[in-house]
Amino acid sequence: VNALSAGPLQTISGRGAGVDQMLGLYEAMAPLGRNITHDEAGKSGTFLLSDMSSGITGEILHVDAGYNAMGSPGRMLDKIKAAQGA
Repeated sequence: VNALSAGPLQTISGRGAGVDQMLGLYEAMAPLGRNITHDEAGKSGTFLLSDMSSGITGEILHVDAGYNAMGSPGRMLDKIKAAQGA
């Protein structure tokens, strides 16, 4: 069993929940300096469902522009918010 852990994505319903601020924070922290796209998340899922991933098991594929590689992102979010005066 494998899993796909996608970073935040812009959705219509998310706009009402204040997702734009969260997307800005993720973009500022992600090593790639951007958020992922719906296409990137979909293609990653397609890969996991394909024969190309037949040798992969028990893994979580993080598709998040490198956000997960930052270790403890919560502490970094606090630092960014403080720097922005939030």
